[in-house]
Amino acid sequence: MKIQSLQSPSFGNSRPKFDVQGHVGSMYDNLHNCRQSYNSQNIIDAVESNNVKKILVSSLSGLNPHGSDVFQSEFNAAKEMEIVTGNGNVKIYPLISCQPGISKDSGVVEKLIEGGKFYGMKFHPTNTQKSVKDNFEAYSKYLSLAEEKGLPCVFHSISDGKSDPVEIMKLAEKHPKLPVVLYHIDLMASPEQMGKTIDNISSSVKSGKSNIFVDISWLTGLFDNAEQNKNTIKQALEKIGPERILFGSDTPIAEMGDKEKYGKFADFVEDTVKEFYKDKPEDAEKALNNIFYDNAEEVFINKKWYQKPFTKEVKSSSCKKGLWIAAGAAAIGIIALTVKSLCDDAKKAKAAENNPSKVVKH
Repeated sequence: MKIQSLQSPSFGNSRPKFDVQGHVGSMYDNLHNCRQSYNSQNIIDAVESNNVKKILVSSLSGLNPHGSDVFQSEFNAAKEMEIVTGNGNVKIYPLISCQPGISKDSGVVEKLIEGGKFYGMKFHPTNTQKSVKDNFEAYSKYLSLAEEKGLPCVFHSISDGKSDPVEIMKLAEKHPKLPVVLYHIDLMASPEQMGKTIDNISSSVKSGKSNIFVDISWLTGLFDNAEQNKNTIKQALEKIGPERILFGSDTPIAEMGDKEKYGKFADFVEDTVKEFYKDKPEDAEKALNNIFYDNAEEVFINKKWYQKPFTKEVKSSSCKKGLWIAAGAAAIGIIALTVKSLCDDAKKAKAAENNPSKVVKH
């Protein structure tokens, strides 16, 4: 994305941010034809000076083809995430890397998320080489688990036959309450294809068929296509709305590992939103707060969308509570009858005292 010069560049420092796409671990970088490995310090170096307060991070190692030299299982990738930490300025929220089509089922992930350490599920059908279309039911089982446990799902999204947005939307519509995030909307798509994808998302969401969100990282070549990226962001604002757009970076991959380029990208997003809401500064400010922070906070942290299902234990506890209440009510009833009987007896006794010839029967 070619960043145009700004009159007073802030380099991303001024506005608090919640970045929804960060990475640690190892991958083969097809863009630069080399193996890359990243750690939490690489992330902090890129985002801390740009006022990023929170960031979602997944393990790249768990999102590689099975059998490759950079592949790790769901279990080992999750363990890799356990040692990832932020600092006093940047808080890291781990996502669990999932492998539908490689793993036998979602059982391993189900056990791994029991501790409550993960804030969502990450899927990368392109890198794992397990397409959504050919493994639809396997992916759906993971989303069912996510729905049950209250974990939003994020997908690498590109029309490449593996991570196709249209197939991800079908998954999302099968689980209409679950937040599903399409990273990049439709990575590297032509303007026509991108417009079609945005229209499809808009239709699905507005008809209540899905709960889809998008992030706006790497829409096309990051520093090459400023106008195309600007138009895509404006289309998303118009058709999907600022309440469903998330700020993401892909940090620390490639240019997004450089703090100045990261800041320029954040400024580009801010300037584009302000341009869209020209002459409506209050609307622009609300949209910017939603995109850079509030939407992610609601989807991944506050989770008002999530209604925790009743468990057997809860039902059992409720039954026990009901029995105690019933027993208590019965006891109160018995006491009330006893008191009434005693009062009646007392009245009869008093009457007997006043009329000795009257026999009082108890």
